[in-house]
Amino acid sequence: MYQSVYINDGTGSGYATKVNSSHELLVSTAHEAMRANLNGDCYVALGDVTSATTDDDFFYLKNNDPRDLIIYKIQGWCDDAEQEISVLLGGTDAGTDAGDAVTPGNLNAGSSNTAKVDCTTDATDLAITGGHAVDLLKFHNTALSLGSWDYPSGLILPTGTRMHAAAALAGLINFNVFFYFRTAT
Repeated sequence: MYQSVYINDGTGSGYATKVNSSHELLVSTAHEAMRANLNGDCYVALGDVTSATTDDDFFYLKNNDPRDLIIYKIQGWCDDAEQEISVLLGGTDAGTDAGDAVTPGNLNAGSSNTAKVDCTTDATDLAITGGHAVDLLKFHNTALSLGSWDYPSGLILPTGTRMHAAAALAGLINFNVFFYFRTAT
């Protein structure tokens, strides 16, 4: 059984809500990625490479926006069932800065916003310096099967920081990085 209560915010406005007998507030929330998508600040960067050798840095993303960039999902597939991809944060440079520039797509078709990032993919090793591994993506043991990894707390890239991905084996890799920019509170 819920009891109606009235909650005032800092401006003196109030909102009616409900509280149960254990004093728990009945709430409804919106996931931040969903709100960002509605505002046109939710993106996907697509990588499609065939890495040439083992231990290649094949994907690079740097946040140039003043807001935090939050990676909330990575998806992909590869042609080698033994492939492992390291996700690294905090690289200190763009490496060789070679390869193909990637323009992340806005997930809100009605928005003209563009992501303020540097993003590159390359089949040869980008040789990015530094960074620390935060995840090791192990693909399904059936080649060309989609793998998907969610980050409920997000991988957070403050302004000027980097994320990159390194493939353990040579081969075809499709790599999708979904992200949004944290909205001001």
